[in-house]
Amino acid sequence: MKKLPAGISTFSEIIEDNYVYVDKTEHIHKMINTGKTYFLSRPRRFGKSLLVSTLKELFKGNKKLFKDLYVYDKWDWDDKYPVFHLDFGTRAYNTPEQLENSLISFIDRIARDFSLELFEESLPSKFNELISEIHKKTGKKLVVLIDEYDMPIIDCIKNFEIANKNRDILNNFYKVLKASDEHLRFIFLTGVTKFSKTSIFSGLNNINDITLDSKFANICGYTQKDLEKCFSKHLDDFSTSNNISCDELLDLIKNWYNGYSWDGKNRLYNPYSILSLFARGEFGNFWFETGTPSFLMDFIENNREELGVLFKSDTEISGDFPSFHLKNIDFTSLLLQTGYLTIKNANIVVGELPTYELAIPNKEVNVSLFTSIIAKFSNQNPKEMTNLAEKILKAIINLDNDSLQVAFDTLIASVPAVLYGKVKEDIREANYHIWFLSWFRLMGFFAIGETPNSKGIPDIVIKKDNLVVICELKYSDEEHLDDLVIEAINQIKDKKYYKPYLEYNVVLLGVAFGNREIKSHIESLEN
Repeated sequence: MKKLPAGISTFSEIIEDNYVYVDKTEHIHKMINTGKTYFLSRPRRFGKSLLVSTLKELFKGNKKLFKDLYVYDKWDWDDKYPVFHLDFGTRAYNTPEQLENSLISFIDRIARDFSLELFEESLPSKFNELISEIHKKTGKKLVVLIDEYDMPIIDCIKNFEIANKNRDILNNFYKVLKASDEHLRFIFLTGVTKFSKTSIFSGLNNINDITLDSKFANICGYTQKDLEKCFSKHLDDFSTSNNISCDELLDLIKNWYNGYSWDGKNRLYNPYSILSLFARGEFGNFWFETGTPSFLMDFIENNREELGVLFKSDTEISGDFPSFHLKNIDFTSLLLQTGYLTIKNANIVVGELPTYELAIPNKEVNVSLFTSIIAKFSNQNPKEMTNLAEKILKAIINLDNDSLQVAFDTLIASVPAVLYGKVKEDIREANYHIWFLSWFRLMGFFAIGETPNSKGIPDIVIKKDNLVVICELKYSDEEHLDDLVIEAINQIKDKKYYKPYLEYNVVLLGVAFGNREIKSHIESLEN
């Protein structure tokens, strides 16, 4: 049984040391033969670095590494190219000076590898000189592979001044690629985000953004076929060890980890999650632990009015893969680019801009995201959150008011003092709305009524399968909560908020919040 390449993104190491490799060379071969300059966005931990490493070995002509792979008998192995491979995951960029010095140092090292002496001093001039001199010395055009091109911007994004200066440095650096076109054989760049006003998109000639191109939808990630073929022995071992059939196991894996898509048709697994699943022998939220940019959670905490998109089921974008504005972040674009939303369906009409329906891809992302949001409002660990969510869902389905009240009492006890004290009452109410909706999203509900930023009523209408819960939330630190919760239920009935949902199984939920207190009541529509 082949070893699992968890944490390994070097193609040569995977092949030479007999690790599992999911063959992506058919997609690579197609890409190289149809264009010259490409950009691909995928979330972190999705196989971009391994893809770049595979391209590197292919252009260097390391034939023995590709034995038994698709491209083996379709490539001219005598035609070898010099490769400039820059991985920003290994560079320093905490300050603009550090970024520039790091890039200059890298260029100098590449020059030494080719026994070249460079005379230019500025970063763009030195890079341009390196490219032309390598072409002159080898007689072969240069292949440029840049992994995580945007990391010096993303990882400093909380400090706009540094992020913006880093972008300026990268702009001047990437502009060299356009000026050096005659010396270049192939350019491939990866990243998480597509930044506006960045020269790789405005300066390079005809850069092909294949992020949403259906021809390359599976160029990173594992398909269902990949999972069942390449990990068959691992699946057998897992099912035997856990006394579960392989079919049952596959259904569980699909629910937990499948669902990423960039064309609305092909569904993919995150490689890191699958490898972690088999390596650890248990289900868990693996990708979230290492694949989440810290600035995403900071944005969520500081822009709570934007969170409505997380609770709905009908979020859309149209046109090309959206650009990311450094000073004016669009939350939907941010969620799509970082992997918390993915394309559920693509509506392509000839002569019109494409429209894409977005959704949270799978259970792992759903649980990870909403437990993290809830953690901003409570002191509970993820396991406690999941257990409480299951208790709340069971109480709602069974119309069990006693169990529901016990669960809500446990929740309110975990809310930290930051939601109280000197926090303004309207902010306190908004916090409760987000906190409350996040719990229901963790249970698999989505909002079909109002959202955290809405002024209208009912406060929340949520749906899971055939169950619709119409919620009215009340807040007061003066009125008696027993009276408030009955007022909430009566408001739902008097205003007939349930009328649009009569074809579903409808339950009414009233919740009253006070100063570190909560009171709830649930009943069926027939009551």
